[in-house]
Amino acid sequence: MRALPRRRARVAPTRLRPALIVALALLSCLVALAVARPASAGQTADGGPTASASAARFGPAVLAELNRIRTRHKLPRVTADRRMSRYAAAHSRDMARRGYFAHGAWSSRVARASGSAHALGEVLGWLGRSGPRREARGIVRGWLDSPPHRAVLLDASFRRVGIGRAGGQLNGISAAIYTVDWASAR
Repeated sequence: MRALPRRRARVAPTRLRPALIVALALLSCLVALAVARPASAGQTADGGPTASASAARFGPAVLAELNRIRTRHKLPRVTADRRMSRYAAAHSRDMARRGYFAHGAWSSRVARASGSAHALGEVLGWLGRSGPRREARGIVRGWLDSPPHRAVLLDASFRRVGIGRAGGQLNGISAAIYTVDWASAR
């Protein structure tokens, strides 16, 4: 896949958005840090955090890391959107439960969750489980190393995110599966 010239992206972003959507739907970020953690309170039987524990611990860490990167690039910060996060978490749980890793029909899901946004995006990632800060840095670093994912993270039109995480097995590896949905301001 060829990278889109940056100049064209500034001139006609609405024409290039479908190409970016297709690129994101076809590519997935696979980052592997095989770090297992012992089960403890607030975790499911397979060692993954419960939905509320996941949201409380990992979502803020990923949001902080995304905003650290966006601030470094002189971009506006993004805020967490609860409704978008519920939809993103449902997608992560579905991937974990059914053992697949794909965007699926993400644009209609994100459009429903975000309301009246004019720009939408999604990034997926998975990695071995570790603590919130370490996981957040690992997943965001993986997205930054992938040109299509980097384009989403550094898109100035995005102002809201929904962050979902679920624990599961991918290719026999105990993994944290992330879905981050992006939307412009309302």
